[in-house]
Amino acid sequence: MAESNLTFAKIVANPNAYSWSQAYNAGKLFAVLSLVTQEETNEKDYLNVLGKEILDSLEQEFFTLETKNLESVKQAVLTTASKIPPEVDCSFTIGFIVNNILYVYILGNGRVSLKRQEKLGNLLEARDQKTDSLKIASGFLEDEDTIVLQTKQFADIISIDILTEFMDSLPPAEVAENLAPIVHEKEETAAASIIIKYKTAVVVDEIIEPTMEEAVSEIIEEKEAEMAKPDSQSSPFYTPTVNNKLNFVTKIKQTFSSLLSKIKRPQTPTVSLSHSKKLILTVVVIILVVFISSIIFALNKQRDTKTQNAFQAIYPQAQKKYSEGEGLIELNQNLARDSFSKAQQILLSGKDKLPKNSKEEKQVLDLLTQVNEALNKTSGVTNTQAKSVDASVSALLLAETKNTGLYFTEDDTHIYALTSDQVYSLNTDGSNKKTLFKNNNDWQKANGLATYFGNLYVLDSKQDQILKFVQTDSGFSKTNYFSSTAPNLSKAVSMAIDSSVYILSTDGTVAKFTKGAADNFSLSGIDKPLLSPTGIFTNPSANNIYILDNGNSRIVVFDKSGNYKNQYQAGIIKSAKDFAVLESSKKIYVLSGGKVYEIDLK
Repeated sequence: MAESNLTFAKIVANPNAYSWSQAYNAGKLFAVLSLVTQEETNEKDYLNVLGKEILDSLEQEFFTLETKNLESVKQAVLTTASKIPPEVDCSFTIGFIVNNILYVYILGNGRVSLKRQEKLGNLLEARDQKTDSLKIASGFLEDEDTIVLQTKQFADIISIDILTEFMDSLPPAEVAENLAPIVHEKEETAAASIIIKYKTAVVVDEIIEPTMEEAVSEIIEEKEAEMAKPDSQSSPFYTPTVNNKLNFVTKIKQTFSSLLSKIKRPQTPTVSLSHSKKLILTVVVIILVVFISSIIFALNKQRDTKTQNAFQAIYPQAQKKYSEGEGLIELNQNLARDSFSKAQQILLSGKDKLPKNSKEEKQVLDLLTQVNEALNKTSGVTNTQAKSVDASVSALLLAETKNTGLYFTEDDTHIYALTSDQVYSLNTDGSNKKTLFKNNNDWQKANGLATYFGNLYVLDSKQDQILKFVQTDSGFSKTNYFSSTAPNLSKAVSMAIDSSVYILSTDGTVAKFTKGAADNFSLSGIDKPLLSPTGIFTNPSANNIYILDNGNSRIVVFDKSGNYKNQYQAGIIKSAKDFAVLESSKKIYVLSGGKVYEIDLK
């Protein structure tokens, strides 16, 4: 097997007394490590010394392994992790490459991204998990892949969008040179990354010219082997078609027998051929047999060569893409789906070039069936039959059917409604309607309502502001969520809060803000853009973000990093007014046409 060529570059921030980071490599083992402590220690260079001990331990554990695979290296990482003190927050991202397989590990929090051709995605990411928690994955690499190992702090600064912008066909050294100023400008001393470019080396085998005798002997042996091979045997990549009607040996026998029958001596001969004439006639017959046999052989060879060339242009390439997709399923279903789609396109465009009912066509169609099945498994599309249910299954949607309001939201004890004039509350059973506060020229064009820890938030797209109403003894006091420069909210249509604020716009983008500051956040991996979306849902207890995509008659699911996970399609979603999600019950409830419909969550 060809050895791979690896080029890489490192980005490491400057440490201080409370945080330290390092990028490390030895052979095909790579790692980025950051250590953060909240307490200053009297020990000089404490984090620096500790970090080097951890990396030395990893190196020792790794290179003493007789067999290096996903599980054995996992144990080496866990052994190394035991040396990290509990008072130190650790972000430890590790990767190593064996042949064309990448193994990655994240201890604590971090991110591993992969750029393949023109697409960049996250292979593995850990956010908000404990320092001693470990995530692992493995998969196949492709020629020209670029892997980016990142500490949590680096991932917080450099979003996927920024990576995409700076990794466009550039070698690792230039990517690092462009990203380093951004990292240093943020003064995040625990940020570190390694950018690795994988390239498969080309192996050129030595060509030895055979002698004439060896070449002739080899050709004869190959032809004998082909004629002796039973029809049932087939290669996993190519099986030649055998046309029994034009079988070489059979044709020779038929032709030779026919000619001999014509020169048999009559039982009562009247004319005797001389010996010389018999010899000439025999030579002519042999030449004729050889000539006819050569024509038949050449025609068979030409047809088989054409079929083989067409097959080889389709099957191996599609098989490679299919295998890549299989290897990526556990790492990144979006990348896996891309590989399966490419395999499907290759097979569909080439299958008609093969002879009908041939063995080559059968192999291509069998592989196409496998590819289609894999696409169905990784499509992330659930076509569902939304069933009508009693509106009481969702207190929020039931309240919307019986009360007026532009936007509704809920918490554990109340339902809240926003009109152009006021915000009022209801009990969860719909009773006790109560005005909380009136609109004293506070909002001009309301485009969203959300609640978080008893506070109410009104999105005003005309003022480009989110108004925060905090309950006090005398009522509600108003403050502005954006204290400095506010973003452009002219296209905003909905809002949700889970400690951060998510704002959905009519163009299908979602902006995320934490404590009034914009986060590096975007949606990725979706098969087609959102079209006229009207609602977004998440809350502190939800694991995902849900978007009501009316234009495409679907509800789309993303994780809280913005990565696509699934979508639920149903005709009633086209005209849906609102929706509610109960992850604990695995249900989505949709309000459409004055009725409530239920969709099962996978």
